[in-house]
Amino acid sequence: MERDVYWYWLNNIEGIGRVTIRRLLEEYEEPCYIYEEADSREIACLLQTLDLSMYEASKDSDRLQREFENLKKKKVTFTYPGKEDYPERLYNILDAPLGLYYKGSLPETTQKAIAIIGARNCSRYGREMARFFGRELAKCNIAVISGLARGIDGMGHQGALEGNGYTLGVLGCGVDIVYPTENYELFMKMERQGGIISESNIGIQPFPGLFPQRNRLIAGMADGILVIEATEKSGTFITVDQGLEQGKEIFALPGKLTDRSSAGCNNLIKFGAHLVTEVSDVLEVLHYKDGNVVYANTIEEVSDAQQKITLAPNEKMVYSCLQIEPKYLDDIIMEARIAPQDVCMLLNQLIMKNLIVESGRNYYAIKL
Repeated sequence: MERDVYWYWLNNIEGIGRVTIRRLLEEYEEPCYIYEEADSREIACLLQTLDLSMYEASKDSDRLQREFENLKKKKVTFTYPGKEDYPERLYNILDAPLGLYYKGSLPETTQKAIAIIGARNCSRYGREMARFFGRELAKCNIAVISGLARGIDGMGHQGALEGNGYTLGVLGCGVDIVYPTENYELFMKMERQGGIISESNIGIQPFPGLFPQRNRLIAGMADGILVIEATEKSGTFITVDQGLEQGKEIFALPGKLTDRSSAGCNNLIKFGAHLVTEVSDVLEVLHYKDGNVVYANTIEEVSDAQQKITLAPNEKMVYSCLQIEPKYLDDIIMEARIAPQDVCMLLNQLIMKNLIVESGRNYYAIKL
């Protein structure tokens, strides 16, 4: 068998994990030696609790070759430490993965990367902020890393795609499993314009124990971690803690003191995280410099640019009444001081131009 298949075998022996695999590699150096030359009694001592019959049963070269070929058919690439495509950043973390599966491509070694993370059940403000920062950072050739979950994660990825940049989704299941299913279209786009990566073999379904492992990889693949929206006890802080242990820069978007969904971000800032109100706050800490790149530094710049380029006077009047947070129709009519029927017509025109959304019945908000 080729070296790749031996590594694949070692990562898929039922009942052993990374600690035991490292112990085996310390003794034998290469998976092929463990497979071909290891003495059964020595292996029994090293594996301890594993039934030796399971180890012997795993050594089925025909089955292993079929499984490895199946990865290729599904356009899944398998990599491991020492292989040329193994992510260099992961060599620097404790308990680095000993096998990775990915679809699409991996970020360039020299490319700066930021993890954009936060709550699954987030506000519209949080979603738009994740999308805005993902898009504008991607324009600056910053890779956007996240967990492809609903909420902040997915919007960070979506923004990076809109900015024609690179984005990587790190999964807590096999890379052939779309989870959550609502992210199917996003998943497919990321395969083409970025990458999907996991420590789990194909076919492995998501379950809670895999997500903390996934989070250490999100932190490991990034130079910094930007928390957009998180409650005080959010699971987001598993990734933040991993990032702190790995010496990564931590950024947080501030929120209202009365907003529970931003309490976690506000606490991060209080304890020393970089406060982020504009894109340059991230770029400066990452020591990014490229005077030729055009990006929007603040949300006001996006709003101003949209009004100048695309809107007629009455449209500008209505648009200026709107914010990221949804506003009720009656309040818009009162602020705009335009006839109700005209406001409704103008709102529909703005929706058709993809500048605003009706987030709920008679509630309207701008798109960044």
